[in-house]
Amino acid sequence: MTTDLLLSVKGVHKHFGGLKALDGVSLEVSAGSIYGLIGPNGSGKTTLFNVITGFIARDLGEIVFQGQSLKGLSPDRIARLGLCRTFQANICPGRMTVMENMLLAPQRQLGESILNTLRRFRQVRRQEKENLQRARYLLELVKLGDKADSYAAHLSGGQKKLLSLGQALMVEPRLILLDEPVAGVNPKLIEEILEVIRRLRAEGQNFLIVEHNMRVIREVCDLVSVLDAGQVIAQGPAVETLKRDDVLRAYLAPRGGVSEEARAAT
Repeated sequence: MTTDLLLSVKGVHKHFGGLKALDGVSLEVSAGSIYGLIGPNGSGKTTLFNVITGFIARDLGEIVFQGQSLKGLSPDRIARLGLCRTFQANICPGRMTVMENMLLAPQRQLGESILNTLRRFRQVRRQEKENLQRARYLLELVKLGDKADSYAAHLSGGQKKLLSLGQALMVEPRLILLDEPVAGVNPKLIEEILEVIRRLRAEGQNFLIVEHNMRVIREVCDLVSVLDAGQVIAQGPAVETLKRDDVLRAYLAPRGGVSEEARAAT
């Protein structure tokens, strides 16, 4: 793993009225890594994703991606910098095919302008061909090659997660934020999703992952931060951090002692 710093989050605060959703959160994601973000429901994980990617504004703190401050940038501008995300819920138009959904993702498409289409017809056609080729390649990579002409609505929950990942890859990001990539997915597809993540990591893709499945965190993440009530209560190597008693109490047994079942889950 390299020490090339991709994402730096320092002292980030976010309040919703009297609720402290994020209370001084800090973490760093380096190139060559898969970083995990865990915590009980309501701990601030998705809020942090939303703040990092520009969907909501932070109150205090600093977020820097590849040396550039993200303050005041819109989600599309942040994506163009190479920082993309997926969502817990499927947002792919169900009445469009898998391939059509993939082709929605590339940014700065010349054909979006009628004037460009008329004046730069050959460039538009070349770009469309390149996007189509990349979409086909990525669909094979995420194990949806045989679903290109299927409607997105007909995909299973796990396949929709893979489609969302494929769309993010169309933007050629340096860092992808995955929001619960295996939630509600059957065990067979979980293994396929993990296989895709591992392959992408081997090819140089970087990830920051929110996930409740501790086996997934343990198997694919190098480092992890644990949130509880908007604060980071633990950080470090994934396997070691998941065994800490304070992590077990906050995440796996918030209403009492740490059970043997909770310990076994890690």
